[in-house]
Amino acid sequence: MTAKIEMVRKLGEQALLLPGLLADALAANDRLKLRLTLLQEAVAHCRDPAAALRNFAAERRAAGLADPQYDVLVSGARALSADRILVPGGKELLKGIAADLATMLAPLEANDAAASRTFDERLMALVASMPAAEDDELSIQEVERMTSARRGDADSVHLLVMDAHRAINVLAAETAVETIDDARVHHVTDADRACIKAFMAGLNRTAGLAFGHPGLGTTAVRVGTLLTIQNDIGTTDAHVLVVHVGDQNVSVTYTDVHRLRAKFFIALFDGHEVDWSPLAEQSAQALANQDVFYLVTGHYAAADTAALYRFLEFLGSRIVFLIDWNKARKALQTFVGKEAAVEILNWAALHDYGHRAFLELGGVDLVFEAIRRTATGRIPYGARLDETLGIAASVNFLRHVLSQTSEGLRAGRSIRLIRDEIQADLAQLFDTAESSVLTVLMRHLGITRMLAAALAEAFAEDRMAANTDRSQLARIAKRMEEKADRLTLEAREICARMQRADRLRQTIDEVENATDMLDEGAFLLSLVPQGDGVARIGVLADLADMVIESVGQLIRAVEAASRLPEGQRGDAADALRAIDVVMLAERRADAAEREAFSAFMRVPCSDARALVLGLEIARALETATDHLAHAALALRDLVLEELSA
Repeated sequence: MTAKIEMVRKLGEQALLLPGLLADALAANDRLKLRLTLLQEAVAHCRDPAAALRNFAAERRAAGLADPQYDVLVSGARALSADRILVPGGKELLKGIAADLATMLAPLEANDAAASRTFDERLMALVASMPAAEDDELSIQEVERMTSARRGDADSVHLLVMDAHRAINVLAAETAVETIDDARVHHVTDADRACIKAFMAGLNRTAGLAFGHPGLGTTAVRVGTLLTIQNDIGTTDAHVLVVHVGDQNVSVTYTDVHRLRAKFFIALFDGHEVDWSPLAEQSAQALANQDVFYLVTGHYAAADTAALYRFLEFLGSRIVFLIDWNKARKALQTFVGKEAAVEILNWAALHDYGHRAFLELGGVDLVFEAIRRTATGRIPYGARLDETLGIAASVNFLRHVLSQTSEGLRAGRSIRLIRDEIQADLAQLFDTAESSVLTVLMRHLGITRMLAAALAEAFAEDRMAANTDRSQLARIAKRMEEKADRLTLEAREICARMQRADRLRQTIDEVENATDMLDEGAFLLSLVPQGDGVARIGVLADLADMVIESVGQLIRAVEAASRLPEGQRGDAADALRAIDVVMLAERRADAAEREAFSAFMRVPCSDARALVLGLEIARALETATDHLAHAALALRDLVLEELSA
């Protein structure tokens, strides 16, 4: 305890020192975090000298470390051995760490010496064990011990900084001179009060989105020429936000143990002209200890006072979206990939929904319950949601989950109603997946009908004589068949993500087979030699018309079936009637094939090739109607299943 503090304590006026000590402690906290980050960066540079160096000039100035020697500390670091490094200025840096730790503990000691004794003992032990750094040499293990944030192991400088910082926040709140919109404030100016009000206006606007989670406690104090605003951000030790305001400039210092969340925080300010320092991406790889923290700073220069207030309000409004962020990301990653999960959280923050309501209502369990109730048997066992519905549909669904839970809880709707709405949305998505298959199927059938119509036109008497026309038809038919194949693959991919899609797959496959038969018929037609045999092929016109009728009726049936999930049960009757017509057309095609065979046999043919090709074309057309009938039967079973659901 310093003599000044002891004297003030004896006079019973230690409260007079607290505002200044608290301000000094917060400034020391900023310096300590930067000192630890510089040590981590020095290790990273020694391990990978070719990697780009991070410039800490802005952070130095913001933290009050004006000496340019600190820039050389990282760039001049080099490995002496596998475990030992040279850090220019390292010895002075460690002396600064000890001094700043003492400064951080000063307000705690001034307020209650007995209560702060544990901190004092930890400080003494850490200073005693701090490396000597003779000739600016350190071992990597010594750096790891100082920067470790892992509880349960030996004490570290980083742990003491975090614990002291939290205690300082509590003390600042308890001893605040005034309260401004729930912010605990120490000795600020009128201009500071306006800035604090702006910050708290944003924070209070979105604070309800925490839905009871602790955190968001804010303190403000003037430190020299700067207003310092600090927020707790939940309950995580190393998760801290410090804002410095001065001369219409805002400096944001943010620390986090999760790199992804730090990147998310930076992304929240896209479009707001904030100049961010790069994240120390090497930290986690450079040190064996995975409990390092990330420090990032952002600078905003306001054009005028109004712009300053708008930015502070926006800054305050974003903090709630950091609470439990990593927990929400992991929950969403159960259903979609990491990038998609982060994108969903970005979207929820952008639209002021957040993710806390989602977690409050169960998070992963909320979605699993919806799947269990609406999609059992429709999702293959072990498949992720995006593997079943596709990434776009899954992301949209999870966005809707976050918006529904947030709006529902804010509006006071019952939890049961919110869950029912989510389950209804998911059920609709699976219905939409089936409808998507039917939509692709209708496009496929449209190509099939065009191909059948082209064949029917070719059988007309005035077209049969031109061999070049028949060859051209074969080439066109091949292109149509290839386009239909791509649609088949698209439909099969959707079905592969669904359970109980056997009927749909069968319908798709049979339509594909029918198209293949028509393509084969066009190819065979191109091989018919010129002569009297060509005229014989005209007897197949009626059979081709029956194929056109079958395809047209199947299109009607599929279109009607696609509307069944919307509850338009009257369409079921239309689908079943069209299916019946397809079945009748198949039986008529059987008879037409026999008639065609008879016609070929009644009149002698000088070229046997024409006879054989004519018989094969007739068989291809009739087989196409067989496949269309099989597709219709599979669709009929699908319609009946939907009606019984």
